[in-house]
Amino acid sequence: MDSQLYRQEILEHYRNPQNFGKLKKSDLKAHKVNELCGDEIALQLRLDSKNKIADVKFTGSGCALSVASASLFTESIKGMSLDRLKKIKPEQVLKALKVPVSTARSKCVLLPYDAIQKILSLISPLKIRGGRTSAKGGSASG
Repeated sequence: MDSQLYRQEILEHYRNPQNFGKLKKSDLKAHKVNELCGDEIALQLRLDSKNKIADVKFTGSGCALSVASASLFTESIKGMSLDRLKKIKPEQVLKALKVPVSTARSKCVLLPYDAIQKILSLISPLKIRGGRTSAKGGSASG
């Protein structure tokens, strides 16, 4: 595919994002704002009994790159273990868009990654009970 087709895919994910909405019940959540442009995302995860991502949703608003990135990213992490999620690098998220992204715009693309990093920072104080993960409050903002 050439970059024009990838640009069309980005616009399609922006207009019809996958996993957009709220979970009725989530185990972990985080809210992140890109201070440079005002894009924001709230990410929610529901874990299964083996601490794999059973479902993921996001809400928020922003440019085509941030919404498309959140759509693609949430699709890619479904079914992933938390251990595997910890190994994702920012470069992988940037590469998933398959179009060149300027340094300034990379903050938009990495917004869902930043939200996941915030969620992962909650894991250390978590208590595992009966295969389920719970945290007091279970969320992070900012």
